[in-house]
Amino acid sequence: MYCTQCGLQLEDSDLYCARCGHPTRPDLVRPVAKPRRLTRAVRGKKLGGVCAGFARYLDMDVTLMRILWLALLFVSGGIVGLVYLGAWIIMPREDEPKPAAT
Repeated sequence: MYCTQCGLQLEDSDLYCARCGHPTRPDLVRPVAKPRRLTRAVRGKKLGGVCAGFARYLDMDVTLMRILWLALLFVSGGIVGLVYLGAWIIMPREDEPKPAAT
């Protein structure tokens, strides 16, 4: 079997070309998942978007995340408040969606 992209001779069991990386059998290759990024939310935020960003990153309900942060704030004696402020400063804002051109 030969690569349809660059012409390199391949083994029958190869899923990708060793030279150009072109898939030899696209029906067997799974698409690569986009990596998740921890970002502050622009939409759906209440204060700084930190809780909404963590909820999206951990695939949790944002209300549950806010309750957890609030409970940890009272239990820790205020340390979590400093962590929240640090996260607000350090976490990048998510890319705002561009309006559709009409």
